[in-house]
Amino acid sequence: MIAAVADCSQSASDRFACRGRDLRFWLNVFFPFCRFLSLPKARADFDLLFVFDTAVFPIFNEQSGQELRRWLKLNSKTTAGLFTPAGKPFFIVSRSYFKNEGLVLEPGMIRALRAKPRAECLEFKNPVTFCNPLQEPQKIEAALIAWQIRQLQKRGVCFENYGNFYLEGLMPIGRNSVIGSGVTIKGDCRIGKNVTICANSYIENSRIGDGCIILPGSVIRDSLVEADVQLGPYCHLRNGVQIKKGAKIGNFVEMKKSVMGRGSKAMHLTYIGDARVGRKVNIGAGTITCNYDGEKKNPTQIGDNVFIGSGTELVAPLAIHSDSYIGAGSTITEDVPRHALAVARQRQKNIPGWVLRKRKKKIPQTP
Repeated sequence: MIAAVADCSQSASDRFACRGRDLRFWLNVFFPFCRFLSLPKARADFDLLFVFDTAVFPIFNEQSGQELRRWLKLNSKTTAGLFTPAGKPFFIVSRSYFKNEGLVLEPGMIRALRAKPRAECLEFKNPVTFCNPLQEPQKIEAALIAWQIRQLQKRGVCFENYGNFYLEGLMPIGRNSVIGSGVTIKGDCRIGKNVTICANSYIENSRIGDGCIILPGSVIRDSLVEADVQLGPYCHLRNGVQIKKGAKIGNFVEMKKSVMGRGSKAMHLTYIGDARVGRKVNIGAGTITCNYDGEKKNPTQIGDNVFIGSGTELVAPLAIHSDSYIGAGSTITEDVPRHALAVARQRQKNIPGWVLRKRKKKIPQTP
């Protein structure tokens, strides 16, 4: 077994925390062949042990990492000694050396190893980079992002601008997807195949289905987006939104704790909160769900094949049944039955000649 420990009195999470991630996270990236051992409870049942200094973290590039893995594969059962790459404060200890020297799994191992006879130097064709994870987290982030970009490129993912892209965590992005400039992807995300994410979009803790198009400036948090959905530009999904297959969410549309049904669309200047929208619904520009009554949030239910005209206010709690129409500019306060047209506005009144009479009053009288 190849294991690793952090030589620190604090927990690994406290000492190696870097933007929400601990040593286990970094080991999965840079040392996937290692098993993590916590101090001082771990048993010395390893073949080779990595010991990290509390102030540094070693980063291997892809070639030097492969070289190290080959070395470990060849020597994990036979090597007996103490090794360090180019004399850096990072050690590889064999089980026999660990037992013969009377070492113990506790804080201060680095100091004990430095006091022992000089470690054998491991020379790699590609140098190992060391940085302080607390003072220089950006170096680790940059190495991680660069590593992930290389892996994703092998799967056909296209990045428009490597230098202006932020990816936090280890997450899959499907084949043949395109990631635009200024995109941020954070937390627990899954991006499907053939997805296009345009410039300056922000995605956090969300699932994006196959074939989706996310136009510039969109914000997606804690949401589920099914396949073949178009979002944006400048839409905002948050707090458990679900967008069903083939739906469209357009310019300056905000959704919160809501479901948008298959093939439905809200394309302009709309707020949808605490609502369930059925299939093939058209929500006109400027429509809002008035879900807050000053004390609690209230739900809105919208059935299938509903047409909602522009500038409509839906005062929740409310149910709009399938195959109904709502006239533009209406304020709807009561349920709308199926196949009905709801119009809630005053009848227009035209007053002939009103403008001429108004202007005549403003003309000063000649003395």
